[in-house]
Amino acid sequence: MANFDFESVVKETKYLVLKTIGETLIDRFDDATEDVVQEVYFRVFKSLEKGGFDGRSKLSTWIFTIAKNESLRMNEKRLREEEKAKRYLQKNKSNLFQSDENHALLKQEWIESTLLKIPEVYQKTVRLYLSGKTMDEIANELNIKEGTVKSRLFRTKEWIRKSLPGVKNEFQES
Repeated sequence: MANFDFESVVKETKYLVLKTIGETLIDRFDDATEDVVQEVYFRVFKSLEKGGFDGRSKLSTWIFTIAKNESLRMNEKRLREEEKAKRYLQKNKSNLFQSDENHALLKQEWIESTLLKIPEVYQKTVRLYLSGKTMDEIANELNIKEGTVKSRLFRTKEWIRKSLPGVKNEFQES
């Protein structure tokens, strides 16, 4: 890896990387920050290992660019996922609530398919919550703080409100 100590590179640039990601990543995708940081440093490491940094700019400028690009890439990925979920729900929503006989089954299937669309970091938390576990039990099982559990559940509700327009009205009718 040329003349670079990777640990030093991370130590010297971590604030810049986090700041860049924080400014570039769409707010509702904040849960992906850790993934973006990992991807940034993975790319930096692989590139430094192969001599990919040519020194035409400062190392921090080069890493800033990678952080910005990875954040934009994550934004695009998440927006595509949301759009796909919206199209699926719009296509299937009217079929889900037509028959009273299998209304409960369809509602359960709809809930399951919706849970699969929720950003992965929230899925376990929501599933545990829906299974009847307390905040404390969820925190212990996921090895996170209780405040993080509450935050994830709040963000999940926000994601559903923003990503699944009209769903709330469907549930009010039932």
